[in-house]
Amino acid sequence: MTQLYFNTVNRHKMAEISTIFSDVDVEIKFLEHNIQEVLSHNLETVIKSKAEEAYKACRVPVIVEHGALCIEYLNNFPGALSKPMWDLMDAKICKLIPYGETRAASVYSGVCYCDGKVRKSFIEKTEGTIAIEGRGTFGFQFDPIFIPNGVTLTYAEMALDEKLKHSQAVKAYNMLKKELRLSKKK
Repeated sequence: MTQLYFNTVNRHKMAEISTIFSDVDVEIKFLEHNIQEVLSHNLETVIKSKAEEAYKACRVPVIVEHGALCIEYLNNFPGALSKPMWDLMDAKICKLIPYGETRAASVYSGVCYCDGKVRKSFIEKTEGTIAIEGRGTFGFQFDPIFIPNGVTLTYAEMALDEKLKHSQAVKAYNMLKKELRLSKKK
């Protein structure tokens, strides 16, 4: 059986990854190396650097993920800097958009596989809007403020299986599954 190593310290990501990969014949292993992330608005720059640093720390082919929240009113800020911005502001981010202005946003998930020689990255997005205020208790980071198009709930108000129906991470990981030619479970 194929083993896949994911480097993350985020328990919510671990649950998502386990669910996303439950349909393929692989053994999931989680590594919890704390990686210093490069500060960049560019998601591809962040995930490639993160993957390289994770590989150096664990010396096995490894997969990393990083998210980005792009708010149209803020000229697509914070982008890949969404984690430090969320850590500082939490749901107060909603208040940065004045009443009557567009609340349109996109969330991206970047996934990168690194075997020490090759880095393969996959980036996917989900379109939606920023809620007026934070809502919900599930999920992590910007989940309480992001509403995917076509629904009225934030990611944090959805059960995991519902969130994954809209998730940019599922789309990116599905591209990785295809690239790695993973077999479906029988």
